[in-house]
Amino acid sequence: MTDKPSETDGRAVRLTRRGVLAVAGAGAIAGCSSLNSLGGSDTPTIDSYDLPDIQRDDEREPPVPPTVPVEIAAEHFDTVRERVRSLLATLPTTLGADEIPNGHIRQRLTDAASDASDGLDSARTARTGLVALRSLRRARERARYAAAGWGVADRGLAAAKLRTEYARTVSAARSARQDHEYLGTDPVRAALVHARIEARLERAGKTEITPSEDSALLSVAEWGETAESAQAYLSDARHMQTQFTASLPADAGMVTPELTDAAETLLADVRDRQAKLPPEPTADDRTPERIVSADIRRDAESGVSRISDAIGPANAVIDAHNRLARFQALEHIQKRREAGELTRPVDAKSVCNIRRTAYDVLTGTLESSSHPELVRTVLVDASYQVMAADRELTHHRGEIPAAHLDSSIAGYWHATALARAAPVAADQTVSVLRYE
Repeated sequence: MTDKPSETDGRAVRLTRRGVLAVAGAGAIAGCSSLNSLGGSDTPTIDSYDLPDIQRDDEREPPVPPTVPVEIAAEHFDTVRERVRSLLATLPTTLGADEIPNGHIRQRLTDAASDASDGLDSARTARTGLVALRSLRRARERARYAAAGWGVADRGLAAAKLRTEYARTVSAARSARQDHEYLGTDPVRAALVHARIEARLERAGKTEITPSEDSALLSVAEWGETAESAQAYLSDARHMQTQFTASLPADAGMVTPELTDAAETLLADVRDRQAKLPPEPTADDRTPERIVSADIRRDAESGVSRISDAIGPANAVIDAHNRLARFQALEHIQKRREAGELTRPVDAKSVCNIRRTAYDVLTGTLESSSHPELVRTVLVDASYQVMAADRELTHHRGEIPAAHLDSSIAGYWHATALARAAPVAADQTVSVLRYE
């Protein structure tokens, strides 16, 4: 149970929809009479074989991955990797029936150890430091789950010790949150970095933990995972703070007033835009244009309304920025609807073009932006829309009604609208933060 790459790394077989259809071709031909051909119907259909051939990989990174504008030191990554390795090293070489007689419990522990090793591998190939940190944090959590579970069987480890450890971490995180200083020179960069720190200190300081496992051993394993998760969040927050502070000049001052004022201004605009939204349509119309409008509107209306509701001023700024992008994306969608540009596609070529546009706009917006790190916060969310739409496309087989693709089409339109709105929202946010 080490972090050594598998001998099959880079050569794993990835089965796509087209591959599935090719493998099943002979059977499909022999049993074609079992298919619902929709013959005689006026409903437009699309052959799923002609849809984009997407690799069925649930762990695929978003087209635009998240980042943080501060360098994560190699030493920090090394420390976390060593922590994962040391936890995995506490497990026996073979975790079999002699060690853990209960097959279900044994499987849960071996799965966790496997997840930890996978997390180490994922961190090596991560496209950004923040993504690598996320993979390593998950690796720590899963390694501790396995180690704590084995500790119960091996030496009688009790949950009380882990709860005490967790409580100390929570206390330390709350103290760090109270003492946090919003240093900076550029309020835009400061907002992006401090928002990440705020979020990690908040996660480390959460106390609403109720292990859900029925097994006493797995309950202890879950407490181990919880304690490790809190430690990982706190450690990452402290490292970001240290690295960010080290990158600033010695005379850097506090940017708390700028962040607070900007959050108040941007949130006031959010409230005004929300108040001016027209009533939602009452008709149950599940066309893709209705789906995308409803989804963007729901996201625009979700979030903090006042700075006091946020976990900190930096998060309030970023949340307001992202919501403003959604209001602008909603306006973009409404204009396209009025122009008759959001009609349901009835052929595979149109679906491919809609998907390609979403990807092109995502990458093009990031490359052309004058505020790429701020724009990226919106593009990451847009990327998840694309990923969800892609995942749904992989589920289709054979000849299908065009309406079955409505959810995916709405996802691509959603991503495209967000990407187009991101630079406008970024310009507004930067102007407010820098008093331009």
